[in-house]
Amino acid sequence: MGSSKVFIRHPDEFPIELDIKESNSLSAIPPSLELVCHSDKAFHSGDGITLKIPSIAAQLEVNGTIQSCSNASDGYELGITFGDNCALMRIRMLEQLCYIQRYRNHVLTVEGRDISDQDAALEWINKYAHLFPSSP
Repeated sequence: MGSSKVFIRHPDEFPIELDIKESNSLSAIPPSLELVCHSDKAFHSGDGITLKIPSIAAQLEVNGTIQSCSNASDGYELGITFGDNCALMRIRMLEQLCYIQRYRNHVLTVEGRDISDQDAALEWINKYAHLFPSSP
């Protein structure tokens, strides 16, 4: 049986900070989820990185591995995988926070409703959580 990989596209309006890790340990689990994001900087496949999204959760870091780096019109398109279940859970939660903030911004712009983070989360969960990618 072939394994399937799930992809999460990171919203570009929330800049990601990527830093090379000194050492990269081998993945403890097969990569089942890949984060796809934009980068101004090129990386090499196999590079260990630390990922942060300061505008969403400045204190949260997630370790990952660059799987792919392709030229894009305005930089590079990266594919990043995560080597353990804890990192997978953290990146999914971090990305959900990005999508909830995107929803909150959309509601303010389109509907004129200035809702709290908590209300945005509740509305987003009710409308979209079931569509959010999860590991197979």
